[in-house]
Amino acid sequence: MASSVDALTPQAAREQLPSPDAGHAHQAKPKRTISRAQLAHRIAHGEVLVLANRYIYKLDSWVKKHPGGELAVLHFVGRDASAEMSVYHSQETLKRMGAFAVAMLDEDDWFGVQRADGSREGFKPLVPPVQLGYRNGKLDHPHAHDDLWERKEATVLDRKAGVVPRGLSPTAGSDSGYSDGQSSLPDQDDDDPRPLSFPLPVKVLEPPADPEGMDAAREHAIAEDFKRLHQEVRDAGMYKLNPMGYVRECTRYTLLALTSALLWTYADGRTSWFMASAFFLGLVWHQLTFSAHDAGHTGITGHHAVDRMIGLFIADFLGGLSLGWWRDSHDVHHLVTNHPEHDPDLQHMPFLAVTPRFLVVEDKDAKGNEQIGDNDNNNGKTKTKTELGLWSSYYRRVLAFDAAAQFFLTFQHKIYYILLGVGRFNLYAESYGYLAMNSKRDRWFCLELIGVVFFWFWFAAVLAGCPSWSVRIGYILVSHITTSPLHVQIVLSHFAQSSEDKGLTESFPSRQVRTTMDVECPPYLDFIHGGLHMQVTHHLFPRVPRHNLRACRDRFTKPFCAKWNLEYEEYQFTAGNKRVLGVLKDVADQVKILGKVAAAQARGEIDH
Repeated sequence: MASSVDALTPQAAREQLPSPDAGHAHQAKPKRTISRAQLAHRIAHGEVLVLANRYIYKLDSWVKKHPGGELAVLHFVGRDASAEMSVYHSQETLKRMGAFAVAMLDEDDWFGVQRADGSREGFKPLVPPVQLGYRNGKLDHPHAHDDLWERKEATVLDRKAGVVPRGLSPTAGSDSGYSDGQSSLPDQDDDDPRPLSFPLPVKVLEPPADPEGMDAAREHAIAEDFKRLHQEVRDAGMYKLNPMGYVRECTRYTLLALTSALLWTYADGRTSWFMASAFFLGLVWHQLTFSAHDAGHTGITGHHAVDRMIGLFIADFLGGLSLGWWRDSHDVHHLVTNHPEHDPDLQHMPFLAVTPRFLVVEDKDAKGNEQIGDNDNNNGKTKTKTELGLWSSYYRRVLAFDAAAQFFLTFQHKIYYILLGVGRFNLYAESYGYLAMNSKRDRWFCLELIGVVFFWFWFAAVLAGCPSWSVRIGYILVSHITTSPLHVQIVLSHFAQSSEDKGLTESFPSRQVRTTMDVECPPYLDFIHGGLHMQVTHHLFPRVPRHNLRACRDRFTKPFCAKWNLEYEEYQFTAGNKRVLGVLKDVADQVKILGKVAAAQARGEIDH
């Protein structure tokens, strides 16, 4: 059933804000109203301010406590997070967020430029400082997110040439009691290097011009219609748990685990029985991961603490992985899906690259000058040697396009399934690195440590029961490789999809549909994919319980995509894998070409 309400007129939209969909129905409006310019001024001074349904939330004291991780908040500083906040949080949580609301945004700034046809462009977002390379008030790396800085510089040049991109004039004079404040900040010449710390010049937060084809008014209309769609999803009971679904899941888990245990118990030294036991243990892990995923999204009971306990028991105690790490990285993946610089699920250098964006062959300073050499003086100019690669805002390091990457990427399409076959070992490394370095030291951290120790205790006992080291190694490999279809499923929905940066104007539903694809599957095989084959609907409504995804897809997602002409993509499992391999091969071919060019330059056959 398609959404029954067409795009709102500007007057109707004014009457509906703030939207009850955001959980503000019983929340008193803050008395202060501030303009977009004043909002930018405060963010430039380091405040963590996020917008949703015209409310401005000050989250400085909460950002490091956020259950979904710090980056999930930082990526929306100065942006409209109405849709993201609504689909990721329960109504009860949203109502409690009223304590963080400090102001309302000026009405004209919220609705944006009004066009001749009466449509509005909506709030013009500011660039979150984290997407410019700033964390904890400082610049993380002198060349973080070069591409965005270069596009901003191009926008400035266009403006000087008389090409005025979409934007709003600073609004002065509000009843908030705040001054515009821009004069108190240092101005920045276009050729100045990047500021190293806060406060930032306000103009640094201005976004580059929207890419060609991006229609701000259309994206605003899609975002407004999605709010109504989400309410229809709620009203249809899509968030209600289907208990029988998990009865079937638990029955399946129990049967697989019992089979593995019985084969191990009665192996009597027979290698084939131990390997069969390992295979069924791998199937247990494979299937359990789907429920850990559900719990991580609070998609089982709908209660955060209960679902986190369920997920922690599955991931840590039974699987030896960190649910905290998974939540931290997976929530970022959902919010900046397929962005090469921000989505950790796309960052697998030096082994895999799904876009040429990772193939950085030269580095530039803030003025666009190529940097080479190693601090040698060349014609009176100092040139600095820097590590070439894309900067990751998640890992906070350069994803180096170095010799190792150039070697592996040339045949990445040939080793793709081999890498996924040992993918679980990488999950151990990610989990334990997170627990050692990044995890908040709270009660969940203590439970995770207990869980991981418990896992290695019982798994070590299983291995100790094997008759020889060769059987033990075989048991480890078989059990872990058996989970590899899960890793294929995880990346299948995104690796072949668009990884283009469409800018901050793109609406939440447009971005999720563009970067995600579904996999065709008959209903009776849904358990094999664990709901991950309906990723478009899952990305639009991540808290909807897995067993309701098919109904939600057919009744709401597909009609919504058709209504707004959003390209909903769905492929058979084999066809989807062929698309992924095609993308990997295309990038591999480009790496080979770059290698040939570099070799020719080294021989002096091509001028630098």
